[in-house]
Amino acid sequence: MTIASRSTLVLVTCGLLLLTFAPAQYFGRQQDDVLYFVGANALARGQYCLLTTPGCPALTVINPGWPLLLAPIAFFTERPGAYQIFSALLLALSPFVLWLWLKRRTDETSALLIIALFASNPLVFSQSGVVMSEIPFLLVQYLLLVAAENRAAWGVGLLSFALLSMRTAGLAVLPAVAWPFISRKKWRDASRALVLPFVFFVVWLAWCYRATGSVAKFDLLPGTYAQHFATKLLEIAVINLRWYTTTWGGCFLPPAWAGSMWAFLLGIGMAAFSIRGLFLVLRRRPEDPAALSLLGTGLLLTAWGWQYERYLLPLLPLLFWSVAQGLGQWKKPALVALLLLQIACQMAPRLGRPGPWDKPELSATYAWLSARPRPALLTSVEYVRDGYLSGLPSVPFPDFESPAQMAGALKSRGVRYVLSVQSLDYGLEADPTSLIRRSVDRAQRHLLDARFFRPIHSEPTEKSVIYEPL
Repeated sequence: MTIASRSTLVLVTCGLLLLTFAPAQYFGRQQDDVLYFVGANALARGQYCLLTTPGCPALTVINPGWPLLLAPIAFFTERPGAYQIFSALLLALSPFVLWLWLKRRTDETSALLIIALFASNPLVFSQSGVVMSEIPFLLVQYLLLVAAENRAAWGVGLLSFALLSMRTAGLAVLPAVAWPFISRKKWRDASRALVLPFVFFVVWLAWCYRATGSVAKFDLLPGTYAQHFATKLLEIAVINLRWYTTTWGGCFLPPAWAGSMWAFLLGIGMAAFSIRGLFLVLRRRPEDPAALSLLGTGLLLTAWGWQYERYLLPLLPLLFWSVAQGLGQWKKPALVALLLLQIACQMAPRLGRPGPWDKPELSATYAWLSARPRPALLTSVEYVRDGYLSGLPSVPFPDFESPAQMAGALKSRGVRYVLSVQSLDYGLEADPTSLIRRSVDRAQRHLLDARFFRPIHSEPTEKSVIYEPL
């Protein structure tokens, strides 16, 4: 078998393996997938607003790039299955895009091992067929790294524009791909690389501000760093370091051990080799786009107050590549060992079996809400997802100092149902002092005041209660 045919066989196998897990989650589990779906349908109607909320408010919480890519599907169907198929096919392309980037950065065997590690990673295959922006973002990011390494200024500009249009997290990558031009004082090439993403971002921020009087992504920061900035930054960094290293290390252990100290120690060990690899790469080539991209995104995740497993997806190939650089002559046996552990502990046990998220955790709750007489308006913390799966229009969960104010505001908006869920995961569980988390907890406590709210239905097994404002 020739080198080319062996590489093609591995890449095709990895892509097919990823497809076997689709759809890995029910549509709507992460709420943002519903937002992208709604955004695509709104764009197909010549709007960009939240169709599921009365008044169709401007959709400023998600960048328009991914909904725009999905919009052609909306001309043919509003069923989420078509969007899930398209998302799964994009993920199946990822091994081939990673190969374009890796084949010039390391030897063939190491490149294929890194791609196999990515494709067999539970964080990756658990997103197969999920209508989220991380996978298209990943594809564009690694094509962007290829363009940056080839010093293709216009290619860097176009792909940077596409990257930033999908996720604001692209801001952490842009300096890495522009620095090779700036460090060599090639100002014309640097401007070509930066002008398109800069113009897009300014226009996007201006549109958001005009529509809502604020910028959603940046409004989230005061909820994390409203007080004692330096102390809180250190606290968040420690929380995130432990959370992300444990999550990464848990990918190579049985699910029962995924959140254990062993997972943390394994994650820290791999992170140490990753840091060593980055040091070696940057010592040889200080402007290396891949290394700088990993550093920039790593710093962003260190300071960002939310913790989600999916945030690691675009980083995983860079992490495995930097670990390989740090391992030196031991990289191949170590990568093989990690691959075998990952397949044995995580991938093989899940092949051909229902996933843990094959149906909504609140199925009975949604069924009850779906059977209610119309018109009815719902509010909850994850109001877009809950409203969509219940078939009800929905509005954001309110935040008021007193239960009287909260009940009055809900009644004035015409809200009939308030959904409260005890076991809700909204990405802030690792930070008990988060202001946003405390405001949600306060609103949940307001619902217990019998003077202003009445429980009308509960599903104890789902830990949900539906209230009605009085």
